[in-house]
Amino acid sequence: MDLVLLRLSALGDILRVMPAWANLHGAFPETRFRAVVEDRHAFLLEPLPWLEPVIVRRKKLSSPFSALGELKRVAALVRDGEASLDFHGILKAALIPKLAAIPERWGDGVTKEFAGSMQNHPLPFLHQTRYDQALGLAEAFGRSRGVEGLSRFSPVLRTVPLPDPGTVWTQTQQPRIVLVPGASRRGAIKRWPLRHWVTLAQRLRATCDLRWSLGPEEDDLRAWLPEVTEVEALPRLAFWQLASALRQADGVVAPDTGVLHLAVVLGVPTLGLYGSSDPVVAGLPVGAGRILRTGISCSPCRERACLRRQCLQELEPEEVLTALINLLPVSGG
Repeated sequence: MDLVLLRLSALGDILRVMPAWANLHGAFPETRFRAVVEDRHAFLLEPLPWLEPVIVRRKKLSSPFSALGELKRVAALVRDGEASLDFHGILKAALIPKLAAIPERWGDGVTKEFAGSMQNHPLPFLHQTRYDQALGLAEAFGRSRGVEGLSRFSPVLRTVPLPDPGTVWTQTQQPRIVLVPGASRRGAIKRWPLRHWVTLAQRLRATCDLRWSLGPEEDDLRAWLPEVTEVEALPRLAFWQLASALRQADGVVAPDTGVLHLAVVLGVPTLGLYGSSDPVVAGLPVGAGRILRTGISCSPCRERACLRRQCLQELEPEEVLTALINLLPVSGG
């Protein structure tokens, strides 16, 4: 069998479909799996060597003058596929298997821009986590081949080989906790206030081996946050080295970002601090961790320009500390 899997972007969303892809591979080990992803995220497939990347050039796809030509080019690369599974649900993704004339074109039930009209095996829409959404598509496809049980979540990256991050932890007796204060510029609305992070770190410092995880755009935080809190930052690491360092941790506290979902698929207990994010759609698989939020009336929302950020301002460090104590074997001091 020859399956084409589609999830063009983004980083966190590709991580969230990996458990479904792994379940499909486990059920059909002799199948050829090709994953259609954008060039900027092709590195995410590296730990799963059974996935053949089919690269979409984002720059070409983003231009109205070259997008159709790029879709046709990619479609030609997968024209011999027997079935496609669209884990994205946008028109650009759905057009690829349609242009390739793939006989079976499955969709996970979430469609935008009339993408569903390109599919001949669409699932009904369900309000559920993106993990469950992807696993549901794997389950439906498996059942069409007489295979059950593909909707179960497992941390697909828990045991895969990853590069050595070097020595990043110093304590062996205390719980190792990674604190992730940042988010991408586009996702800045998801950031918990820095003053709350400082308070949380100060409360945990005596009983936990803490590390800040800071991204390449957070040199300003790297310059002063460790000094203010007396908590070291993880060194600048390549992505899969960072994953290896996270996998050595006992827990991760983060907003709804790619690092949070990386921790989930690595099998590290996670505490998600959510404000505007939908706790269902952007939620976690059962048993992977916990989401903490205030649940004020205007949350969740998609208002990226919100200046109040009350949904996160009112999420107090003491509440986060208590939730972390319940999630992990730590003491807040």
